[in-house]
Amino acid sequence: MSLRCLFVVSITESKLLFYRIFPTVEKRWKNEHPNFANLCLPNDQELLDPLLNELGILNPNIFQITRDSCQKKLQAPLFWIPFSFNPQIFWPVIVVECHQNRLLCGVPYLDQNLQPSGNQQSMSCDVVIVLELLSKLVHLIQLPPSKMADQLNRTIQQWLPFGRASGYQQLELRSLPPASQKTMWLRSRPKIELQIKEEVRMIASNLSVKADAYGTIYLTVDPDAECNNNIKLELGFSKLPGIPSALFHPSALAQWEKAVCHINIQQLQEKTFPLCHYSFPLEMPPIQPVLKIRIGELGKVSIFIQLHLGATTRNTLNRLEVRLPMPTGNRIARILTATSLGLVSLIKDGTQLLWNLGAFASSSSNAKLKDDLTLNVDVVMEKLEASLVNTHAL
Repeated sequence: MSLRCLFVVSITESKLLFYRIFPTVEKRWKNEHPNFANLCLPNDQELLDPLLNELGILNPNIFQITRDSCQKKLQAPLFWIPFSFNPQIFWPVIVVECHQNRLLCGVPYLDQNLQPSGNQQSMSCDVVIVLELLSKLVHLIQLPPSKMADQLNRTIQQWLPFGRASGYQQLELRSLPPASQKTMWLRSRPKIELQIKEEVRMIASNLSVKADAYGTIYLTVDPDAECNNNIKLELGFSKLPGIPSALFHPSALAQWEKAVCHINIQQLQEKTFPLCHYSFPLEMPPIQPVLKIRIGELGKVSIFIQLHLGATTRNTLNRLEVRLPMPTGNRIARILTATSLGLVSLIKDGTQLLWNLGAFASSSSNAKLKDDLTLNVDVVMEKLEASLVNTHAL
């Protein structure tokens, strides 16, 4: 295991805070790679600009096929950075993100032709050992720049005097168990996470079908993220006919611009909280129901319910309930028979019939529902009035 170079980058200041080349390792690498003997590792802006660009920190909103193509094989925390004077030649670097928006980077000794597409040793044993070595230095990176440089130089003098782990340190790193040889690239862990819980409430009667969507957006902030003082978000509702009714958390300042809501969160005290409650009417109800009721003898009543999913609606439900309220003066005593998917039960002292379609909801989350869902249930009424025949509300 050898390191050609070790350096620290400040993302916010876009500058090098520490830079150390190991001449012995670099000379040996050039001797073993005579075709690249004239190449020197970059420094200053020749290093910073290509590195930050490849990591997506510089020009993040501009698509670059060499960086953002879906055909590119990602090998984080190992990245291949093109030379500024020749983008067809690359140098490898292992990147570990640290606190205070700093990057700890190490250039490993890799025996290959500096071509990322032909790299067959991206996560070799040496790469994993270098990664573990960098992880042991992370606690030093959060120090003030002058103190950090002093501590790094002392640590290098003790551990890596010539770019290689010395003595027992090398043996200790070589004998690491596989469980500890894990990726340290923390950019794959989201700093801010949004979770949306949404439900559609429908009331279907013989006169009309009304549907409204109600949602809650939960915001979770990584405890280690340094963004507690100011978070800016944009929520888009471009597919809605108008601006939804929304209620925001007291720490959020919201400003609407057409169908986009700009949110500025300041003085954040909680790590997880409901950011927003919203609601809006649906022009097209997602489900078209049919209800028929027939009264028999001796208080027996037959109920038929049919549900049809709209042609343009996809089944992304994880819960579906149908409730049939009894008109005033009517009460169900017990259920005789029920033929349907899901569970049928009585609630609210027999004044409501509940049809729970959990099995339907979890069966196919992305496919369209082709067959109608039907419920045939026979019940015995404890109290029965003629008004039950006119019930057409679900």
